[in-house]
Amino acid sequence: MCFPGDLVTSGITLHNDRLRVHVLPEEGGRITSFFDVRSRVEFLLQPSESYCRSRALDPWDRFENSACAGIDDCLPSVGACGPETSGGPVPDHGDFWRLRWNVVSTSKSESISMAATGYSRSLLFEKQLILYDSSLEIRYRIKNIADTPVPFLYALHPLFAIDRGDRIVLPPEVSTIQIESSRLGRLGVPGSVIDWPKPGGAGSSLDLSRTEAISASTAEMLYTGRLRAGCCGLYRAQSGQGIAVRFDTKQLPYLGLWLCYGGWPENSALARQYAVAFEPTVAPWGTLAAALKHGQAPLIGAYASFEFSIVLDRIGIDPVDFDTFAAQCCENAYF
Repeated sequence: MCFPGDLVTSGITLHNDRLRVHVLPEEGGRITSFFDVRSRVEFLLQPSESYCRSRALDPWDRFENSACAGIDDCLPSVGACGPETSGGPVPDHGDFWRLRWNVVSTSKSESISMAATGYSRSLLFEKQLILYDSSLEIRYRIKNIADTPVPFLYALHPLFAIDRGDRIVLPPEVSTIQIESSRLGRLGVPGSVIDWPKPGGAGSSLDLSRTEAISASTAEMLYTGRLRAGCCGLYRAQSGQGIAVRFDTKQLPYLGLWLCYGGWPENSALARQYAVAFEPTVAPWGTLAAALKHGQAPLIGAYASFEFSIVLDRIGIDPVDFDTFAAQCCENAYF
């Protein structure tokens, strides 16, 4: 139960005449808002009305007990890993979404640098947020602070707000996609490869690039193959507004896609999620254990670092049609 004063109201806001970005260093370094000032569109999923952060999260709490909103970072795994995993167990969605991040520096309303140290692995995680005219760049550095190599799995975890009929854009090279999970086996079993965006073929009535209603009660986690172009986007059909996510495929060669239309969490006492997430990642697996099993978990050497950047870009000042948005989404992609 929440009481007055329980809700987190602090944090740091970056802003200009186009965008307002709010960050909570004390709550996992989470980006809580990516708000277009002119259109008044909030692109990030907000916490349910019942959510409050009235206690410190247990180091092994499940992600469903968090805000389940905004943008988090999953490191050194997405899903939980057991003690048999090289290096030991990892909590659900990794260490860092539940930690208080230290603010290293801020620059007026334009940038913020933060850092936190994990506990399941010897990793120092640093990120700098820089606000430009119509985009947000996030620069990351993962540093191994131990004298032995550390395998890891990283994925961005941005939960975008949606309405039925919004449109999902993936790189043009994506024609198939692999199932990590599909509630009640709707799309098939884990490991199956299906056509994108129509898993039943060109004549299928199901188009995964169009968001469904929350009443669909579905939840799917999907992964692309190795990408050449690091771009994807969400078009908000009702407002004619869109947001693109761009990433360097030399460092983040795969993209996870979470499509949740009221099918998660399974715990009926919790609010059902209605969101889409684009998850640039180092490997197309839901856990560090699986990435290790398939030989796709990168290693950070002793005292070495792994660096990369991700950009969230607002496309268009005025409303645009979908074709215009789709054409612009990958114009400035990393190659």
